[in-house]
Amino acid sequence: MQPFEPPTSLFSLKQAIDYRPLTVAPDTPLTEAITIMGKAQSSCVLPTLEVPLGSLLMSEARASSILVVEENQLIGVFTERDAVCLLASGRNLAQTKIIEVMTQPAIALTLSDTDDIFRALSLLRQHQIRHLPILDNTGQLVGVVTLESIRQALQLDELLKLQPLSEAITTPVIQAPVTASVLSLAKLMAKHQVNCVVLTEEVIGENLESPTVSPVGIVTERDIIQLLVLKLDLQQTQAQEVMNTSVLCLSPSESVLVALWEMQQRYVQRLVVSENPGELLGIITPTSFLQTLDLTEMSRSLEQLQQSIHQFEAEKSTIPQKGNVALEPKGQESPAELIEQLERNRLLTTIALRIRESLNLEEILKTAVTEVGQFLHTDRTIIYRFNPDLSGTVVVEATASGWQPALNTTVTDSCFAKNYAHHYKKGRIQVTEDIYTAGLTQCHIDILAIFDIRANLVVPILQGEHLWGLLCAYQCSGPRCWRTFEVDLLKQLATQVAIAIQQSELYQQVQTELAERKRAEEQIKSSLKEKEVLLKEIHHRVKNNLQIISSLLKLQSSYSKDDQTIGLFKDSQNRIRSMALIHEKLYQSKDLSNLNLAEYIRDLTSNLLRSYNASSQAVNLRTSVHDISLSIDTAIPCGLIINELVSNSLKHAFPEVKENNEIYIDVHSHHDNMFIMVVGDNGIGFPQNLDFQNTDSLGLELVCTLTEQLDGTIELDSTCGTKFTITFAEVGK
Repeated sequence: MQPFEPPTSLFSLKQAIDYRPLTVAPDTPLTEAITIMGKAQSSCVLPTLEVPLGSLLMSEARASSILVVEENQLIGVFTERDAVCLLASGRNLAQTKIIEVMTQPAIALTLSDTDDIFRALSLLRQHQIRHLPILDNTGQLVGVVTLESIRQALQLDELLKLQPLSEAITTPVIQAPVTASVLSLAKLMAKHQVNCVVLTEEVIGENLESPTVSPVGIVTERDIIQLLVLKLDLQQTQAQEVMNTSVLCLSPSESVLVALWEMQQRYVQRLVVSENPGELLGIITPTSFLQTLDLTEMSRSLEQLQQSIHQFEAEKSTIPQKGNVALEPKGQESPAELIEQLERNRLLTTIALRIRESLNLEEILKTAVTEVGQFLHTDRTIIYRFNPDLSGTVVVEATASGWQPALNTTVTDSCFAKNYAHHYKKGRIQVTEDIYTAGLTQCHIDILAIFDIRANLVVPILQGEHLWGLLCAYQCSGPRCWRTFEVDLLKQLATQVAIAIQQSELYQQVQTELAERKRAEEQIKSSLKEKEVLLKEIHHRVKNNLQIISSLLKLQSSYSKDDQTIGLFKDSQNRIRSMALIHEKLYQSKDLSNLNLAEYIRDLTSNLLRSYNASSQAVNLRTSVHDISLSIDTAIPCGLIINELVSNSLKHAFPEVKENNEIYIDVHSHHDNMFIMVVGDNGIGFPQNLDFQNTDSLGLELVCTLTEQLDGTIELDSTCGTKFTITFAEVGK
């Protein structure tokens, strides 16, 4: 017997080469090279655009380095980390050429027919680099290999299921407060040789004796490169203005495969591993496991996969000879085939009888998966029901002994709605003999591998044109060649299950209600899906533009030495932030028409306390906001009013630091769709001889004008501190 040879399709290095790396000439100014790197990857990829995480990683990997070449000969390499280190060192980037600071000689690999993907990975790990240029035998540049391109090429799902996050941590957590400057973060990255910093805030919980830190954002090397391209003053720019607020935390006991799936669904590229509140153990990226897994184990896993594929293909090739009996004239069936046909008819009769006897949908579905599993000898049989957003849940399951249960598991597959749903609605039947050779997307493979699935037979359960769910038969122990009669059986059973579903639902509500719901769902899908994407993008863009204006005001204020002028700039910044925060909340919300007022006020006042840090160290903030949602037309004036009144209290109400200094906000609904908002403090009170409705203060003038905009009334009570009471209604109602 010949020894097993690694197949080109799985082990070949060529599948991991990016043939379009960024290149520049040796005399290129460094600022121009950095600009090329910054523009090679968009700084704003919306989740609503459904860009697969793998594609995004490949794009950012290409933008994270630039190769210096002369007549297609590799001279050196310059990376994002090099740029951040130079920035941290204080070097004048504008007067530097890339040849002066590039890494040379560059570590590279000359491509040969015998090179496999693990040789490249070994070099990346050995030299602790993230980019490996590939040359041909004449020294000409071919492309570059990165950890991200290797991740795209390797199929290691079976191995990653068993790998806990605790064993895949390579990057320590370097922390900084949200108020830190971006330049200080660059210095931290350079000092600790990391590509990101986690921004934290102190949190005091009811059951905690001392404050703990909570991650609220992440700033990466790429974020700093984008700011360099914009030519912003990184010393004057705070981290909280540019941080990514999507921080995902998982326990160290979770598997790497689960982490990869979570990152895919949340559109994040870094995950914080955390055991207890405040205990941040490390950072995981989609390529971390490539730096920790044993190379021999990875190679063995890939080899076993290929052997399994070869064995399956060999067995499959014999099926036509065995299947010739099916082409014989009727009456020539073998005893085994006759028994199979009788069993198939018995199973269909059993399901049909249960449908006529019962209106209990759960009982009918359980019977279906149990009978299918026993008849087809599958490792797992499920019925998967869709939600309106095309996420879904395993509602019934029959699983053979030894396999992990999937019952009640909810899966949100961002690829499904885009790539598969419309096919299933037209009656598509998915027959997959081996998930690793069927051309499935990586995110689809990741889902199936989590539940040990190797081969599947999937039939849609349709209610008219509505995709209710899927009837799925899975083989977990290895590949499987599904026979024609098995496909036909599952298709007929799906039809019976669809009848049972319709019968049960008709029993619960009248036909007219079902028809109206169907029309409403179709209208929502056709008219709102595109508008929702557009509105979210508009909110996101408006928020970004407002944040840029706020940053520009902050930069402008740094040129002034007058405290009064600086204070005016700060007030304008806070007003702009209050509006930007509304657009950020609406962008993150599933409801684009209304804003959760309690959550908005909590974040708004936290920003104000940070902004007036020197005068708010001993001020307690108390909020009492009922479950209220406001439209954007009402929320913006309310946010500006709160911003002005709380800012006034922080600046003027407490000339002395006392433990009982307090600012309070109370918002509750009133009769006739009215709302009452109270903003006050227990400070020194409002000056007795000053009319707040006729004053030179821009802030109070804004408060009065915004109250009129809300068709509301405002009252001042100075008997104990300062208390403003505003009564208003929703704008446009």
